[in-house]
Amino acid sequence: MILELDIGNSRIKWRQLHAGDGADDVAGQAVDNDSLIDELSTIQPADVRLCSVRDASVTRTIRQWSRSSFAVDPSVAEVVRNCGGVTVQYADLSRLGVDRWLAMLSAYQRAGGPCVIVDAGTAVTLDIVAADGLHQGGYIVPGVKLMAASLEQNTGIRLLDATDSASMLPGNSTEAAVFNGNLTALVSLVQRVLSSVEGQEPQAKLYISGGDAELLAPQINFARTELVSTLVLDGLAIACPLEEGES
Repeated sequence: MILELDIGNSRIKWRQLHAGDGADDVAGQAVDNDSLIDELSTIQPADVRLCSVRDASVTRTIRQWSRSSFAVDPSVAEVVRNCGGVTVQYADLSRLGVDRWLAMLSAYQRAGGPCVIVDAGTAVTLDIVAADGLHQGGYIVPGVKLMAASLEQNTGIRLLDATDSASMLPGNSTEAAVFNGNLTALVSLVQRVLSSVEGQEPQAKLYISGGDAELLAPQINFARTELVSTLVLDGLAIACPLEEGES
């Protein structure tokens, strides 16, 4: 069994990947290291691979836990220029989030060609990969809740949480005006990018993941759209393949 970890800004997603042993894969999430370690105290993986966008101390803690509990030194994904058919153009690779990169690797493999990847989480990231695997660049903007929090912090607006009911309609309350406006701004960005990409890559596919994927996806008018919650975890197998004979 392989334990895979996606250590994000607000949660740690995990998956027990039973490769070929007949057991079902198991997945879940935790809010912090302590919760993760407690939740997975009874497992015994043969291998561990992970990615993290948090402080390096979090990764160190997880690695120490894996070594002491499983006698396994985890494989930690790091962005490289070329991997899985994807080529990154960032001058400084350390400035590209490893979660974005892993999502691109798995999306490009799924699409078998050009694709747009949207991760609708605390921040919303959008990346474009061409048919030849060249990363065309991307966008990073605040997510729906983060935009609302910014308004609260910098204006006199006070909001109730109305994220679940957000739509593209003009709002008839302050909450609706804010959350609908935020959602509309995100949809407009995605639609503009898709229109541009489709003009050059008619077969491009759109993959949406993240905590707000189900809020965002129904508003996007694009036929070749797929919600994939495991993009980052799926990318770990491409970036950190097992040695032959491991399972």
